[in-house]
Amino acid sequence: MQYNDTKRYRVLLAEDHALLRQSLKAYLETQGSCEVVGQAQDGRAAMRLYGELRPDIVLMDLSMPGVDGMVAVKSIKRDFPEARIIALTAHRSEDYLHAALDSGVDGYVVKAASAEDLLTAIRAVCNGEAYVSPEVSATLINGYLRGSRTERTSPIDGLTARERHILKLVLQGFKNKEIAKKLFLSTRTVEKHRANFMKKLDVHNLHQVRSFVKMHSVDMEKEF
Repeated sequence: MQYNDTKRYRVLLAEDHALLRQSLKAYLETQGSCEVVGQAQDGRAAMRLYGELRPDIVLMDLSMPGVDGMVAVKSIKRDFPEARIIALTAHRSEDYLHAALDSGVDGYVVKAASAEDLLTAIRAVCNGEAYVSPEVSATLINGYLRGSRTERTSPIDGLTARERHILKLVLQGFKNKEIAKKLFLSTRTVEKHRANFMKKLDVHNLHQVRSFVKMHSVDMEKEF
């Protein structure tokens, strides 16, 4: 589709890393087709600023402290159904992609994508199209062909019983040494199990672990 290159899109950036926000702002505004009208460092600020600014497009990081991006997307879409939102994330897993689409995003761009890819996504979504980065489009297509949106099980099911148990204790606030003592394991063994479940769930820190469990509505109290 040919887009109107003379139009300037009003953009709201929601990203908790200040350096990345500034880099995105600098890039978008040097292209001549975007004006960054607001910046938010968490989901709560993004929700407030959307209501105040009514931008043409929101670039929403999905993993932010406090109110995360997934919650913010659902809230904005509930109050402003006409909102156009692109998820900007490091995650490429099928479950994360589907959860983001279920939350209501209109586009999904991985942070490893090229700057040109991001600009194409903005133009497409602002013109009423859906957009998914080429890096994950095959994942999306394969998932739908397998009927995974209706038949897939929770990613938690891919964890071993020990990994689920340690995940539950981590979410309860126990440190590695405390978990090791509680389960009669070595600290190194606990660290290994923790690394394994984080890799399987495609998360990289405790904040992302909590967001993942919330996003997938996992009741860890029922695990053990």
